[in-house]
Amino acid sequence: MSTSKRIAFAVTVSWLGRAISIFSGLFLTPILFRLMGKEELGIWYLLGNSQSFLGLLGLGIIPTLTRYIAFAKGQDGNDLNAEMSAETKQEIGNWVVTGRIVLQWLAVAVFFVAWLSGYGLINQLPLKDLSPLTVIIAWTIMCAGYAMGVWVSYLNCWLTGIGYVGWDGVIGTGLSLLTIVASIIAVQMHGGIIALAVIILLNALIGRVIYLQFIRWREPELLSINGTWRWDYAKKMIKPSFLWWVTELGAFLILRTDTYFIGLMRSAADIPAYVASYALLSTPYQLAVAFANASPSFISQAWQSQDFQTIHNLTLRNAKIGLSVMASGVGFVLIFGKEFFELWIGNGNFIGYNIIIVFCIMLTLESQHVILVISSRATDDEKYAPSALIAGLLNVIFTWYLIKPYGLLGVALGTMLAQILTNNWYAVYRPMVRLKLNFKLYFREVVILWLIVLSSCLAMSWIVKELLTRLEMSNWILVGTGFITCGSIFLISSWVNILEESHRKSIQLKLVKVFRGNNG
Repeated sequence: MSTSKRIAFAVTVSWLGRAISIFSGLFLTPILFRLMGKEELGIWYLLGNSQSFLGLLGLGIIPTLTRYIAFAKGQDGNDLNAEMSAETKQEIGNWVVTGRIVLQWLAVAVFFVAWLSGYGLINQLPLKDLSPLTVIIAWTIMCAGYAMGVWVSYLNCWLTGIGYVGWDGVIGTGLSLLTIVASIIAVQMHGGIIALAVIILLNALIGRVIYLQFIRWREPELLSINGTWRWDYAKKMIKPSFLWWVTELGAFLILRTDTYFIGLMRSAADIPAYVASYALLSTPYQLAVAFANASPSFISQAWQSQDFQTIHNLTLRNAKIGLSVMASGVGFVLIFGKEFFELWIGNGNFIGYNIIIVFCIMLTLESQHVILVISSRATDDEKYAPSALIAGLLNVIFTWYLIKPYGLLGVALGTMLAQILTNNWYAVYRPMVRLKLNFKLYFREVVILWLIVLSSCLAMSWIVKELLTRLEMSNWILVGTGFITCGSIFLISSWVNILEESHRKSIQLKLVKVFRGNNG
Protein backbone atom coordinates (compact mmCIF):
# COMPACT_ATOMS: atom_id res chain seq x y z
CA MET A 1 0.00 0.00 0.00
CA SER A 2 1.40 3.42 -1.00
CA THR A 3 1.99 6.35 1.35
CA SER A 4 -1.03 8.23 -0.06
CA LYS A 5 -3.31 5.25 0.38
CA ARG A 6 -2.12 4.63 3.94
CA ILE A 7 -2.65 8.27 4.85
CA ALA A 8 -6.03 8.26 3.14
CA PHE A 9 -6.99 5.14 5.10
CA ALA A 10 -5.89 6.68 8.41
CA VAL A 11 -7.70 9.96 7.65
CA THR A 12 -10.85 8.13 6.57
CA VAL A 13 -10.83 6.26 9.86
CA SER A 14 -10.16 9.50 11.76
CA TRP A 15 -12.96 11.36 9.99
CA LEU A 16 -15.33 8.43 10.41
CA GLY A 17 -14.54 8.32 14.10
CA ARG A 18 -15.09 12.05 14.37
CA ALA A 19 -18.37 11.78 12.46
CA ILE A 20 -19.58 9.05 14.79
CA SER A 21 -18.52 11.19 17.75
CA ILE A 22 -20.38 14.19 16.34
CA PHE A 23 -23.61 12.37 15.63
CA SER A 24 -23.44 10.46 18.89
CA GLY A 25 -22.80 13.71 20.69
CA LEU A 26 -25.95 15.12 19.16
CA PHE A 27 -27.79 12.55 21.27
CA LEU A 28 -25.51 12.42 24.32
CA THR A 29 -25.05 16.14 24.99
CA PRO A 30 -28.77 17.02 25.24
CA ILE A 31 -29.26 14.02 27.52
CA LEU A 32 -26.42 15.22 29.75
CA PHE A 33 -27.91 18.72 29.88
CA ARG A 34 -31.35 17.33 30.69
CA LEU A 35 -30.57 14.59 33.22
CA MET A 36 -27.50 15.95 35.04
CA GLY A 37 -27.37 19.05 37.19
CA LYS A 38 -25.30 21.91 35.83
CA GLU A 39 -22.73 21.55 38.60
CA GLU A 40 -22.35 17.80 38.11
CA LEU A 41 -22.13 18.23 34.35
CA GLY A 42 -19.59 21.02 34.78
CA ILE A 43 -17.47 18.79 37.04
CA TRP A 44 -17.67 15.98 34.48
CA TYR A 45 -16.46 18.29 31.73
CA LEU A 46 -13.72 19.47 34.08
CA LEU A 47 -12.60 15.89 34.74
CA GLY A 48 -12.79 15.10 31.05
CA ASN A 49 -10.67 18.12 30.27
CA SER A 50 -8.12 16.77 32.75
CA GLN A 51 -7.38 13.96 30.29
CA SER A 52 -5.11 16.51 28.62
CA PHE A 53 -3.37 17.05 31.95
CA LEU A 54 -2.87 13.30 32.24
CA GLY A 55 -1.38 13.36 28.75
CA LEU A 56 1.31 15.70 30.04
CA LEU A 57 2.40 13.02 32.47
CA GLY A 58 3.40 10.85 29.51
CA LEU A 59 6.47 13.13 29.37
CA GLY A 60 6.64 12.97 25.56
CA ILE A 61 7.87 9.36 25.51
CA ILE A 62 5.12 8.04 23.20
CA PRO A 63 5.61 10.45 20.23
CA THR A 64 9.40 10.27 20.60
CA LEU A 65 9.41 6.47 20.60
CA THR A 66 7.17 6.45 17.51
CA ARG A 67 9.50 8.86 15.72
CA TYR A 68 12.67 6.84 16.42
CA ILE A 69 11.00 3.63 15.27
CA ALA A 70 10.08 5.46 12.06
CA PHE A 71 13.68 6.66 11.70
CA ALA A 72 14.86 3.06 12.07
CA LYS A 73 12.39 1.93 9.42
CA GLY A 74 13.58 4.74 7.12
CA GLN A 75 17.10 3.31 7.06
CA ASP A 76 15.87 0.85 4.41
CA GLY A 77 14.58 3.68 2.22
CA ASN A 78 11.27 5.44 1.73
CA ASP A 79 9.51 2.43 0.18
CA LEU A 80 6.91 1.36 2.72
CA ASN A 81 6.52 -2.05 1.13
CA ALA A 82 10.23 -2.88 1.09
CA GLU A 83 11.40 -5.84 3.18
CA MET A 84 13.17 -4.74 6.34
CA SER A 85 16.77 -5.83 6.74
CA ALA A 86 17.87 -7.89 9.74
CA GLU A 87 19.72 -4.87 11.16
CA THR A 88 16.63 -2.69 10.88
CA LYS A 89 14.42 -5.30 12.54
CA GLN A 90 16.89 -5.60 15.40
CA GLU A 91 17.06 -1.86 15.91
CA ILE A 92 13.27 -1.59 15.90
CA GLY A 93 13.07 -4.46 18.37
CA ASN A 94 15.52 -2.70 20.68
CA TRP A 95 13.49 0.50 20.53
CA VAL A 96 10.26 -1.37 21.27
CA VAL A 97 11.65 -3.21 24.30
CA THR A 98 13.30 -0.09 25.67
CA GLY A 99 10.14 1.96 25.19
CA ARG A 100 7.95 -0.73 26.72
CA ILE A 101 9.98 -0.87 29.94
CA VAL A 102 10.11 2.92 30.24
CA LEU A 103 6.34 3.20 29.71
CA GLN A 104 5.59 0.49 32.27
CA TRP A 105 7.33 2.42 35.03
CA LEU A 106 5.93 5.69 33.75
CA ALA A 107 2.37 4.34 33.99
CA VAL A 108 2.79 3.72 37.71
CA ALA A 109 4.09 7.25 38.23
CA VAL A 110 1.28 8.70 36.12
CA PHE A 111 -1.38 7.21 38.36
CA PHE A 112 -0.01 8.54 41.64
CA VAL A 113 1.02 11.99 40.38
CA ALA A 114 -2.29 12.48 38.57
CA TRP A 115 -4.33 11.35 41.54
CA LEU A 116 -2.54 13.61 44.02
CA SER A 117 -2.78 16.62 41.69
CA GLY A 118 -6.48 16.01 41.09
CA TYR A 119 -7.13 15.55 44.79
CA GLY A 120 -5.64 18.95 45.51
CA LEU A 121 -7.75 20.63 42.81
CA ILE A 122 -10.99 18.93 43.82
CA ASN A 123 -10.61 20.14 47.40
CA GLN A 124 -10.44 23.73 46.10
CA LEU A 125 -13.65 23.58 44.06
CA PRO A 126 -16.66 25.43 45.54
CA LEU A 127 -19.09 22.49 45.31
CA LYS A 128 -22.71 22.94 46.39
CA ASP A 129 -24.74 20.00 45.10
CA LEU A 130 -22.06 17.35 44.63
CA SER A 131 -20.05 15.48 47.25
CA PRO A 132 -16.23 15.89 47.03
CA LEU A 133 -15.92 12.15 47.78
CA THR A 134 -17.96 11.34 44.68
CA VAL A 135 -15.67 13.50 42.54
CA ILE A 136 -12.54 11.92 44.05
CA ILE A 137 -13.80 8.39 43.38
CA ALA A 138 -14.57 9.27 39.76
CA TRP A 139 -11.14 10.87 39.37
CA THR A 140 -9.39 7.79 40.82
CA ILE A 141 -11.10 5.53 38.31
CA MET A 142 -10.18 7.83 35.42
CA CYS A 143 -6.53 7.93 36.52
CA ALA A 144 -6.43 4.12 36.56
CA GLY A 145 -7.82 3.99 33.03
CA TYR A 146 -5.27 6.40 31.67
CA ALA A 147 -2.37 4.66 33.43
CA MET A 148 -3.45 1.41 31.79
CA GLY A 149 -3.41 3.13 28.41
CA VAL A 150 0.12 4.43 28.98
CA TRP A 151 1.31 0.98 30.07
CA VAL A 152 0.70 -0.67 26.68
CA SER A 153 0.93 2.34 24.34
CA TYR A 154 4.23 0.98 22.98
CA LEU A 155 2.10 -1.23 20.72
CA ASN A 156 0.68 1.83 19.01
CA CYS A 157 4.17 3.35 18.73
CA TRP A 158 5.38 0.15 17.12
CA LEU A 159 2.71 -0.12 14.44
CA THR A 160 2.56 3.59 13.66
CA GLY A 161 6.33 3.91 13.49
CA ILE A 162 6.68 1.31 10.76
CA GLY A 163 3.80 2.80 8.77
CA TYR A 164 0.67 0.91 9.85
CA VAL A 165 -1.36 4.03 10.57
CA GLY A 166 -5.09 3.95 11.05
CA TRP A 167 -5.62 0.50 12.52
CA ASP A 168 -5.72 1.82 16.05
CA GLY A 169 -8.32 4.28 14.82
CA VAL A 170 -10.56 1.47 13.57
CA ILE A 171 -10.57 -0.11 17.02
CA GLY A 172 -10.81 3.26 18.74
CA THR A 173 -13.79 4.32 16.64
CA GLY A 174 -15.72 1.17 17.49
CA LEU A 175 -14.91 1.53 21.17
CA SER A 176 -15.83 5.21 21.09
CA LEU A 177 -19.26 4.38 19.74
CA LEU A 178 -19.77 1.71 22.40
CA THR A 179 -18.58 4.15 25.08
CA ILE A 180 -21.05 6.82 23.99
CA VAL A 181 -23.92 4.32 23.89
CA ALA A 182 -22.94 3.03 27.34
CA SER A 183 -22.73 6.62 28.63
CA ILE A 184 -26.22 7.39 27.35
CA ILE A 185 -27.55 4.30 29.11
CA ALA A 186 -25.67 5.16 32.33
CA VAL A 187 -27.02 8.71 32.42
CA GLN A 188 -30.54 7.52 31.67
CA MET A 189 -30.20 5.22 34.68
CA HIS A 190 -28.94 8.16 36.80
CA GLY A 191 -25.50 6.62 37.22
CA GLY A 192 -23.75 9.99 37.57
CA ILE A 193 -20.07 10.77 37.07
CA ILE A 194 -18.84 7.59 38.79
CA ALA A 195 -20.65 5.41 36.26
CA LEU A 196 -19.24 7.51 33.42
CA ALA A 197 -15.73 7.15 34.86
CA VAL A 198 -16.11 3.35 35.10
CA ILE A 199 -17.06 3.30 31.40
CA ILE A 200 -13.83 5.15 30.55
CA LEU A 201 -11.79 2.62 32.55
CA LEU A 202 -13.51 -0.30 30.83
CA ASN A 203 -12.85 1.35 27.49
CA ALA A 204 -9.12 1.41 28.22
CA LEU A 205 -9.03 -2.19 29.44
CA ILE A 206 -11.11 -3.70 26.65
CA GLY A 207 -9.50 -1.55 23.97
CA ARG A 208 -5.97 -2.61 24.79
CA VAL A 209 -6.88 -6.29 24.95
CA ILE A 210 -8.51 -6.05 21.53
CA TYR A 211 -5.55 -4.07 20.20
CA LEU A 212 -3.04 -6.70 21.25
CA GLN A 213 -5.17 -9.53 19.86
CA PHE A 214 -5.52 -7.64 16.60
CA ILE A 215 -1.73 -7.42 16.22
CA ARG A 216 -1.38 -11.14 16.91
CA TRP A 217 -4.01 -11.88 14.26
CA ARG A 218 -3.13 -9.28 11.61
CA GLU A 219 0.65 -8.81 11.96
CA PRO A 220 1.98 -11.76 14.00
CA GLU A 221 5.47 -11.39 12.55
CA LEU A 222 5.90 -8.10 14.45
CA LEU A 223 5.85 -10.00 17.72
CA SER A 224 8.64 -12.28 16.52
CA ILE A 225 11.15 -9.40 16.40
CA ASN A 226 13.45 -9.84 19.39
CA GLY A 227 14.89 -6.81 21.09
CA THR A 228 16.87 -5.93 24.19
CA TRP A 229 16.92 -3.09 26.68
CA ARG A 230 19.37 -0.37 25.65
CA TRP A 231 20.45 2.34 28.07
CA ASP A 232 21.81 4.43 25.20
CA TYR A 233 18.40 4.34 23.49
CA ALA A 234 16.67 5.40 26.71
CA LYS A 235 19.13 8.28 27.14
CA LYS A 236 18.64 9.32 23.52
CA MET A 237 14.92 9.79 24.18
CA ILE A 238 15.41 12.09 27.18
CA LYS A 239 16.08 15.41 25.46
CA PRO A 240 13.47 15.25 22.65
CA SER A 241 10.91 13.81 25.07
CA PHE A 242 11.55 16.62 27.54
CA LEU A 243 11.24 19.27 24.84
CA TRP A 244 8.05 17.64 23.60
CA TRP A 245 6.71 17.66 27.16
CA VAL A 246 7.52 21.35 27.65
CA THR A 247 5.80 22.14 24.34
CA GLU A 248 2.73 20.16 25.36
CA LEU A 249 2.78 21.84 28.78
CA GLY A 250 2.52 25.16 26.98
CA ALA A 251 -0.31 23.80 24.83
CA PHE A 252 -2.10 22.61 27.97
CA LEU A 253 -1.77 26.00 29.61
CA ILE A 254 -3.12 27.59 26.44
CA LEU A 255 -6.05 25.38 25.51
CA ARG A 256 -6.95 23.36 28.59
CA THR A 257 -6.94 25.72 31.56
CA ASP A 258 -10.10 27.65 30.66
CA THR A 259 -12.43 25.30 32.51
CA TYR A 260 -10.24 25.49 35.64
CA PHE A 261 -10.46 29.29 35.65
CA ILE A 262 -14.22 29.17 35.10
CA GLY A 263 -14.71 26.55 37.81
CA LEU A 264 -12.51 28.30 40.38
CA MET A 265 -13.26 31.98 39.65
CA ARG A 266 -16.87 31.78 38.48
CA SER A 267 -18.93 28.61 38.80
CA ALA A 268 -18.83 25.02 37.57
CA ALA A 269 -22.35 25.66 36.25
CA ASP A 270 -20.85 28.03 33.62
CA ILE A 271 -18.58 25.35 32.18
CA PRO A 272 -21.09 23.32 30.07
CA ALA A 273 -22.13 26.18 27.76
CA TYR A 274 -18.51 27.28 27.26
CA VAL A 275 -17.30 23.73 26.56
CA ALA A 276 -20.18 23.00 24.19
CA SER A 277 -19.48 26.21 22.25
CA TYR A 278 -15.80 25.39 21.97
CA ALA A 279 -16.71 21.87 20.83
CA LEU A 280 -18.74 23.39 17.99
CA LEU A 281 -15.52 24.84 16.50
CA SER A 282 -13.30 22.05 17.75
CA THR A 283 -15.08 19.61 15.44
CA PRO A 284 -13.84 21.16 12.16
CA TYR A 285 -10.47 21.72 13.85
CA GLN A 286 -10.10 17.99 14.59
CA LEU A 287 -11.06 17.18 11.01
CA ALA A 288 -8.62 19.83 9.74
CA VAL A 289 -5.56 18.32 11.43
CA ALA A 290 -6.47 14.69 10.67
CA PHE A 291 -4.30 14.47 7.54
CA ALA A 292 -1.35 16.01 9.37
CA ASN A 293 -1.76 13.62 12.31
CA ALA A 294 -1.63 10.67 9.91
CA SER A 295 1.59 11.81 8.22
CA PRO A 296 4.47 12.06 10.77
CA SER A 297 5.79 8.52 10.31
CA PHE A 298 6.01 8.97 6.55
CA ILE A 299 7.63 12.39 6.89
CA SER A 300 10.15 10.91 9.35
CA GLN A 301 11.03 8.17 6.89
CA ALA A 302 11.31 10.70 4.04
CA TRP A 303 13.52 12.93 6.21
CA GLN A 304 15.81 9.99 6.92
CA SER A 305 16.12 9.54 3.15
CA GLN A 306 16.43 13.33 2.54
CA ASP A 307 13.40 13.20 0.23
CA PHE A 308 12.34 16.86 0.49
CA GLN A 309 9.91 16.63 -2.41
CA THR A 310 7.79 14.10 -0.52
CA ILE A 311 7.97 16.22 2.63
CA HIS A 312 6.86 19.35 0.77
CA ASN A 313 4.04 17.56 -1.02
CA LEU A 314 2.67 16.05 2.18
CA THR A 315 2.95 19.27 4.18
CA LEU A 316 1.34 21.51 1.55
CA ARG A 317 -1.46 19.05 0.93
CA ASN A 318 -2.16 18.74 4.65
CA ALA A 319 -2.24 22.53 4.99
CA LYS A 320 -4.55 23.03 2.00
CA ILE A 321 -7.01 20.41 3.19
CA GLY A 322 -6.85 21.52 6.81
CA LEU A 323 -7.41 25.23 6.23
CA SER A 324 -10.14 24.50 3.66
CA VAL A 325 -11.95 22.40 6.27
CA MET A 326 -11.61 25.22 8.81
CA ALA A 327 -12.87 27.80 6.29
CA SER A 328 -15.96 25.69 5.57
CA GLY A 329 -16.61 25.06 9.28
CA VAL A 330 -16.15 28.71 10.23
CA GLY A 331 -18.43 29.83 7.39
CA PHE A 332 -21.16 27.49 8.63
CA VAL A 333 -20.82 28.40 12.31
CA LEU A 334 -20.76 32.18 11.78
CA ILE A 335 -24.01 32.09 9.79
CA PHE A 336 -25.90 29.15 11.29
CA GLY A 337 -24.25 28.74 14.69
CA LYS A 338 -27.15 29.99 16.80
CA GLU A 339 -29.74 27.90 14.99
CA PHE A 340 -27.56 24.80 15.27
CA PHE A 341 -26.96 25.38 18.97
CA GLU A 342 -30.66 25.80 19.72
CA LEU A 343 -31.47 22.57 17.90
CA TRP A 344 -28.63 20.80 19.63
CA ILE A 345 -29.00 21.62 23.33
CA GLY A 346 -32.06 23.85 23.46
CA ASN A 347 -32.92 27.53 23.72
CA GLY A 348 -31.06 29.75 26.15
CA ASN A 349 -27.71 27.92 25.97
CA PHE A 350 -26.14 29.81 23.03
CA ILE A 351 -23.07 31.59 24.36
CA GLY A 352 -23.14 34.48 21.87
CA TYR A 353 -21.45 35.33 18.58
CA ASN A 354 -18.78 37.47 20.25
CA ILE A 355 -17.21 34.39 21.86
CA ILE A 356 -17.88 32.28 18.75
CA ILE A 357 -15.93 34.77 16.59
CA VAL A 358 -12.98 34.57 18.99
CA PHE A 359 -13.07 30.78 18.80
CA CYS A 360 -13.16 30.96 14.97
CA ILE A 361 -10.06 33.16 14.79
CA MET A 362 -8.20 31.20 17.45
CA LEU A 363 -8.81 27.73 16.03
CA THR A 364 -8.17 28.74 12.42
CA LEU A 365 -4.74 30.08 13.34
CA GLU A 366 -4.23 27.10 15.63
CA SER A 367 -4.96 24.63 12.85
CA GLN A 368 -2.46 26.31 10.54
CA HIS A 369 0.48 26.25 12.90
CA VAL A 370 -0.34 22.79 14.29
CA ILE A 371 -0.34 21.27 10.79
CA LEU A 372 3.05 22.80 10.03
CA VAL A 373 4.53 21.92 13.42
CA ILE A 374 3.47 18.28 13.09
CA SER A 375 5.52 18.02 9.89
CA SER A 376 8.49 19.79 11.41
CA ARG A 377 8.51 17.76 14.63
CA ALA A 378 8.46 14.57 12.56
CA THR A 379 12.03 15.49 11.56
CA ASP A 380 13.15 15.52 15.22
CA ASP A 381 12.81 19.30 15.34
CA GLU A 382 11.87 20.14 18.93
CA LYS A 383 12.32 23.91 18.91
CA TYR A 384 8.82 24.92 20.00
CA ALA A 385 9.03 24.53 23.76
CA PRO A 386 9.95 28.18 24.61
CA SER A 387 7.22 29.62 22.39
CA ALA A 388 4.57 27.22 23.70
CA LEU A 389 5.53 27.79 27.33
CA ILE A 390 5.51 31.58 26.94
CA ALA A 391 2.10 31.35 25.26
CA GLY A 392 0.80 29.23 28.12
CA LEU A 393 2.03 31.64 30.78
CA LEU A 394 0.60 34.62 28.86
CA ASN A 395 -2.73 32.84 28.64
CA VAL A 396 -2.82 32.30 32.39
CA ILE A 397 -1.98 35.97 33.01
CA PHE A 398 -4.42 37.34 30.41
CA THR A 399 -7.25 35.08 31.56
CA TRP A 400 -6.66 35.95 35.21
CA TYR A 401 -7.14 39.66 34.49
CA LEU A 402 -9.81 39.44 31.77
CA ILE A 403 -12.21 36.94 33.34
CA LYS A 404 -13.39 39.35 36.02
CA PRO A 405 -14.41 42.32 33.81
CA TYR A 406 -15.44 40.34 30.70
CA GLY A 407 -16.54 36.96 32.03
CA LEU A 408 -16.45 34.06 29.58
CA LEU A 409 -15.49 36.39 26.74
CA GLY A 410 -12.37 37.35 28.74
CA VAL A 411 -11.42 33.67 29.02
CA ALA A 412 -11.63 33.23 25.24
CA LEU A 413 -9.79 36.52 24.55
CA GLY A 414 -6.96 35.55 26.88
CA THR A 415 -6.30 32.38 24.90
CA MET A 416 -6.51 34.09 21.51
CA LEU A 417 -4.18 36.95 22.44
CA ALA A 418 -1.59 34.61 23.96
CA GLN A 419 -1.53 32.54 20.78
CA ILE A 420 -1.31 35.50 18.39
CA LEU A 421 1.70 36.91 20.24
CA THR A 422 3.62 33.61 20.17
CA ASN A 423 2.74 30.36 18.43
CA ASN A 424 0.59 31.73 15.64
CA TRP A 425 3.62 33.33 14.00
CA TYR A 426 6.65 31.44 15.35
CA ALA A 427 5.17 27.97 14.76
CA VAL A 428 4.58 28.96 11.12
CA TYR A 429 7.97 30.58 10.54
CA ARG A 430 10.07 27.82 12.15
CA PRO A 431 8.63 24.84 10.17
CA MET A 432 9.09 26.71 6.89
CA VAL A 433 12.76 27.22 7.68
CA ARG A 434 13.25 23.65 8.90
CA LEU A 435 11.45 22.03 5.96
CA LYS A 436 12.78 24.55 3.40
CA LEU A 437 9.29 25.55 2.32
CA ASN A 438 8.88 28.56 0.03
CA PHE A 439 6.66 31.15 1.71
CA LYS A 440 5.37 32.60 -1.58
CA LEU A 441 4.40 29.10 -2.72
CA TYR A 442 2.67 28.47 0.61
CA PHE A 443 0.78 31.76 0.43
CA ARG A 444 -0.31 31.14 -3.15
CA GLU A 445 -1.42 27.52 -2.69
CA VAL A 446 -2.70 27.56 0.89
CA VAL A 447 -3.64 31.02 2.15
CA ILE A 448 -5.38 32.21 -1.03
CA LEU A 449 -7.32 28.93 -1.22
CA TRP A 450 -8.42 29.46 2.40
CA LEU A 451 -9.63 32.98 1.60
CA ILE A 452 -11.59 31.76 -1.42
CA VAL A 453 -13.30 28.94 0.48
CA LEU A 454 -14.10 31.14 3.51
CA SER A 455 -15.53 34.02 1.49
CA SER A 456 -17.55 31.62 -0.69
CA CYS A 457 -19.02 29.85 2.35
CA LEU A 458 -19.91 33.10 4.11
CA ALA A 459 -21.48 34.67 1.01
CA MET A 460 -23.46 31.62 -0.10
CA SER A 461 -24.54 30.77 3.46
CA TRP A 462 -25.79 34.31 4.05
CA ILE A 463 -27.77 34.28 0.79
CA VAL A 464 -29.27 30.88 1.58
CA LYS A 465 -30.19 31.90 5.13
CA GLU A 466 -31.81 35.16 4.00
CA LEU A 467 -33.88 33.33 1.40
CA LEU A 468 -35.01 30.54 3.70
CA THR A 469 -35.74 32.96 6.55
CA ARG A 470 -38.02 35.00 4.32
CA LEU A 471 -39.78 31.77 3.38
CA GLU A 472 -40.17 31.13 7.15
CA MET A 473 -38.43 27.78 7.03
CA SER A 474 -37.68 25.89 10.26
CA ASN A 475 -34.28 25.81 11.93
CA TRP A 476 -33.88 22.22 10.78
CA ILE A 477 -34.14 23.33 7.15
CA LEU A 478 -31.81 26.28 7.78
CA VAL A 479 -29.10 24.20 9.43
CA GLY A 480 -29.36 21.31 6.99
CA THR A 481 -29.20 23.57 3.95
CA GLY A 482 -26.30 25.52 5.45
CA PHE A 483 -24.36 22.32 6.07
CA ILE A 484 -24.95 21.15 2.50
CA THR A 485 -23.93 24.56 1.13
CA CYS A 486 -20.60 24.75 2.99
CA GLY A 487 -19.88 21.07 2.46
CA SER A 488 -20.47 21.40 -1.29
CA ILE A 489 -18.12 24.38 -1.52
CA PHE A 490 -15.42 22.41 0.30
CA LEU A 491 -15.85 19.38 -1.99
CA ILE A 492 -15.78 21.47 -5.16
CA SER A 493 -12.71 23.37 -3.98
CA SER A 494 -10.94 20.13 -3.02
CA TRP A 495 -11.73 18.57 -6.40
CA VAL A 496 -10.37 21.56 -8.32
CA ASN A 497 -7.49 22.71 -6.11
CA ILE A 498 -6.28 19.79 -3.98
CA LEU A 499 -6.80 16.46 -5.74
CA GLU A 500 -4.23 15.50 -8.37
CA GLU A 501 -5.31 14.50 -11.86
CA SER A 502 -4.61 10.84 -11.15
CA HIS A 503 -6.81 10.98 -8.04
CA ARG A 504 -9.65 12.63 -9.96
CA LYS A 505 -9.50 9.99 -12.70
CA SER A 506 -9.44 7.21 -10.11
CA ILE A 507 -12.52 8.61 -8.36
CA GLN A 508 -14.32 9.09 -11.69
CA LEU A 509 -13.64 5.48 -12.68
CA LYS A 510 -14.94 4.20 -9.36
CA LEU A 511 -18.08 6.33 -9.63
CA VAL A 512 -18.68 5.06 -13.17
CA LYS A 513 -18.37 1.46 -11.97
CA VAL A 514 -20.77 2.10 -9.10
CA PHE A 515 -23.27 3.83 -11.40
CA ARG A 516 -23.15 1.04 -13.97
CA GLY A 517 -23.47 -1.58 -11.25
CA ASN A 518 -26.57 0.10 -9.84
CA ASN A 519 -28.15 0.22 -13.29
CA GLY A 520 -27.61 -3.41 -14.07
